[in-house]
Amino acid sequence: MGLPQGSCLSPLLYNFYVNDIDECLANSCTLRQLADDSVVSITGGKASDLQGPLQDTLDNLSEWALKLGIEFSPEKTELVVFSRKHNPAQLQLLLTGKTISQVLVAKYLGVWFDSKCTWACHIRYLTQKCQQRINFLRTITGTWWGAHPGDLLRLYQTTILSVLEYGCFCFRSAANTHIIKLERIQYRCLRIALGCMQSTHTMSLEVLAGILPLKHRFWNLSYRLLIRCTVMNPLVIENFERLVDLQSQSRFMTLYFDYMAQDIKPSSYDSSNVALLATSNNAIFFDTTMKQDISGIPDQLRPQEIPKIFSNKFKHVSYDKSFYTDGSNLDESTGFGVFHENFTASYKLDAPASVYVAELAAIQYSLGIIETLPIDHYFIFTDSLSAIEALRSMKPAKHTPYFLGKIRRFLSALTDKNYRVTLAWVPSQCSIPGNEKADSLAKVGAIDGDIYERPIAFDEFYSILRQRTLNSWQSSWNSDELGRWLHSIFPKVSTKAWFKGLDVGRDFIRVMSRLMSNHYTLNTHLFRIGLVDSNHCVCGDGYHDIEHVVWSCTEYCGVRSELIDSLRAREKQPNVPVRDILGSGDLQYMTQLYVFIKHAGIKI
Repeated sequence: MGLPQGSCLSPLLYNFYVNDIDECLANSCTLRQLADDSVVSITGGKASDLQGPLQDTLDNLSEWALKLGIEFSPEKTELVVFSRKHNPAQLQLLLTGKTISQVLVAKYLGVWFDSKCTWACHIRYLTQKCQQRINFLRTITGTWWGAHPGDLLRLYQTTILSVLEYGCFCFRSAANTHIIKLERIQYRCLRIALGCMQSTHTMSLEVLAGILPLKHRFWNLSYRLLIRCTVMNPLVIENFERLVDLQSQSRFMTLYFDYMAQDIKPSSYDSSNVALLATSNNAIFFDTTMKQDISGIPDQLRPQEIPKIFSNKFKHVSYDKSFYTDGSNLDESTGFGVFHENFTASYKLDAPASVYVAELAAIQYSLGIIETLPIDHYFIFTDSLSAIEALRSMKPAKHTPYFLGKIRRFLSALTDKNYRVTLAWVPSQCSIPGNEKADSLAKVGAIDGDIYERPIAFDEFYSILRQRTLNSWQSSWNSDELGRWLHSIFPKVSTKAWFKGLDVGRDFIRVMSRLMSNHYTLNTHLFRIGLVDSNHCVCGDGYHDIEHVVWSCTEYCGVRSELIDSLRAREKQPNVPVRDILGSGDLQYMTQLYVFIKHAGIKI
């Protein structure tokens, strides 16, 4: 009232305006709100237990709205009775004198809730919504031409996968007959992106593209939500606890039972009030120039050349003003080490802990020691560029690590006392004496160090979830009966596409993906899927598969001699099994194989 549309004051004033809406609720009724979308709910075993309290609540809401000069719309209000019974209760409810329609499904915050909680309607809605986006992927690519598979996978993840996973916390427990409809959408998109045949094994597509199976993806996102809610929205956990008290054994509860068994207890420290360092502070310095100084040095010369560059660059820094820090992870244990001429330190961090957190812990520990020393200019040398960039950044992080906030407070306190501090980056594993000693201390800390107490943020547990998800995917990949050819090439799953980092085109990726999956348009495979009458080659001397075509078929002798000469010129062995070539990751070998296929005019 009286505010321009989109005013930043609107949400705040709206919250004040409707702050007493809870007083309208009758006994047993609850209210859930997101902005002006509200849901009134009640549970009971009989229609009579629901009718009275709900009608009283609606009457109170009508009176409350009238006093505020606003009104609810009966036409936009719907009633759903959630029940597994064949004949659910029929309620007659009025809002401002008009009957509320009772429906079987209702959409709330983008998710369709059906009365029997089968999620069939929502999944049908998702398949229809994604169809147009799948058609767009098809318009920008074909079998031999089109956008790069890497770009297509990014398009899939941003425009289609994001739609499929929204609200998965609710519908992830739907029957497999419904979830498979969503999985088929992912399979279709991956076939389009990679240019694979329709017959390609579905899990092989996901392994080639580095895309998690949807069931694992849904589990991971739902578990992350539970961990986050433990700290940021305890009401969700309380609702689950009520269901536990009711001895609910539905499939929806299996995730929560697993969560309870893991004993995950994130700390609830507030990271939102961590101040940023002032850019005008002339007592704090960040030195990452070593990165440019060592650029272009060959790997074999780094241990000899880099220590000389470091020594010349920082020869003005005395030993008693230098601290070297490092973090390490060994056998799933994480620790940090601090080296100084007069003392050393090595500690272990409670799991879960990343090397990045350990690096920050080491820097924070060094600052604590500096605070006890005379006022001077001190240098902290670390091989963690990410830690320095995080401290230097003026962008507020969504979830600030505990040690990052503590370091910033330390630096502010030290500069107030006229200390000067420089955080300098040095390369790791390059024979810089101080860094090598800090690395050794970090390894000792990871294995045998005393525990360095700290609160564990909820997002630190995500690494455990990520590993559990990968392990579950790996187990499925190992035990599946199909896709064994590809399993022999890629026995280990990864969230990166097989062509990640390779400067190759779409057709190269298409051909190699088909060869890796063992689904291509030669007679051996076409016979296997019933499209041709024979799996033998027309030369009459073997099966018409990629192995025979490349190394044996008499029709391609001329092109084969060019291939062998080219391989020998590059010091590569000919007559190597194609499976070994594909599994080697040798781009030169694979390129020569691709060139042979193209020159021979073989359709893959």
